[in-house]
Amino acid sequence: MNNFRQKVNKLPLLLGDIALLYLSLLLTLAIRYKEGLSLEIWQVHWTIFTGLFFIWLIVFYSFDLYNFKNKPLLIDSLNDYLPAGIINIIIGIVYFYILSPSTNITPKTILLILFAIFSFLFLIFRRFAGKVTSAEKFYPNLLFIGYQPLVKELLPKKGRDNRFYFKYKGIVRLDNNLDPEINLPQYSFDEIEEVIRKENINLVVINEKNQIITDALFKILPLRVNFISLANFYELVCKKIPLSLINQDWFLDNFSEGDRKSYKAVKRFIDLVIACLMGLVSLIFIPFITLAVKLDSKGKIFFIQKRIGEDGKIFKAYKFRTMYEGNNQTWTVKNDPRITKVGKFLRKTRLDEIPQIINVIKGDMSLVGPRPERPELVMELEKDVPFYRQRLLVKPGLTGWDQISDEYHSPSKEDTLKKLQNDLYYIKNRSIFFDLSIILKTINIIFKLIGR
Repeated sequence: MNNFRQKVNKLPLLLGDIALLYLSLLLTLAIRYKEGLSLEIWQVHWTIFTGLFFIWLIVFYSFDLYNFKNKPLLIDSLNDYLPAGIINIIIGIVYFYILSPSTNITPKTILLILFAIFSFLFLIFRRFAGKVTSAEKFYPNLLFIGYQPLVKELLPKKGRDNRFYFKYKGIVRLDNNLDPEINLPQYSFDEIEEVIRKENINLVVINEKNQIITDALFKILPLRVNFISLANFYELVCKKIPLSLINQDWFLDNFSEGDRKSYKAVKRFIDLVIACLMGLVSLIFIPFITLAVKLDSKGKIFFIQKRIGEDGKIFKAYKFRTMYEGNNQTWTVKNDPRITKVGKFLRKTRLDEIPQIINVIKGDMSLVGPRPERPELVMELEKDVPFYRQRLLVKPGLTGWDQISDEYHSPSKEDTLKKLQNDLYYIKNRSIFFDLSIILKTINIIFKLIGR
């Protein structure tokens, strides 16, 4: 199935950014070379800047700048853009420092002017593009076949909540088991073809399959309708796995670990390179963090605890202590009073996890993966939470898909179910690009001081 939301919003925004980057470069060169911008000057610069622009667009994507939401205030768009912009400037400086010996070009002034012009055009473009791309007339018409309680999570909430960007045209009843709170037009099974024609349905979400349903849907193939299962639709729009709709067959279909040897080798290489670089940079901060932890409260500087890793391997995880010493073996809760003043800052900035760089270098952890839990907690949760142990198929990470979500998840059973949905989504879809995207989004969280 085509990702309609991406098709409607992301592509125009991406093409617009590409156009603005080259327009900004043209305006920058016109300002820089007041005596006259020649074709030769343009050719030299645009070829070199194209590589940089490609990296910049990846950063923008990683910072969710193409998951567009129409912000009412320009300052909101600026807050979203600024962290990505700062990283891109740093990347630009490094990019030209590396290339300068071979190109004899170190366009420091051009880079700064370009960034200023593009930033201005970017914010203006986003302001106007939002009014067009978020118009409901572009949303595809959707019809549900059958009902599951999970459907309620996919519907708009009260007020203008169009986070999934579909027009929900109704639900086809397969039985009488329908939640009365579902405020959608209801149709009988015999009305499928009529409804699809009348409502101009683009997408049919199938909750249940049997031969009768399959035969009925096969007959409407000429109507050029897209079909998708409820499980896949939920994963597509929510970016997590619906635990209530999967079984062991789902894991056999989606978790082919034997095909990932190359990915694991490249991932390990990236882990070592980035971890070593992070370790060198962190040497600047470690003395100050050590002093702050020591002065803030009594106790040890480091917090060392056994955690469970890939395939159930037990290892010792290292962190800067962020709590008062005492009974720190129970679950951490939101706004936990045991967290020290310095600890709150360290957690928000993720600086408390600097010592875990050692775990990455040793191979106990990766930069990206599910967060490691205590062995006793895993033993307790896997009794009650279906498929919980399957998250141990990969190495735990310093950061992960769940860590960059908008929700706080404690180790309680209810929150563990939510966290597991995110972890399984990562394990199924993991790739080098996905890992790098999560790393960049983590940097965004650090910039905004919204870590937990």
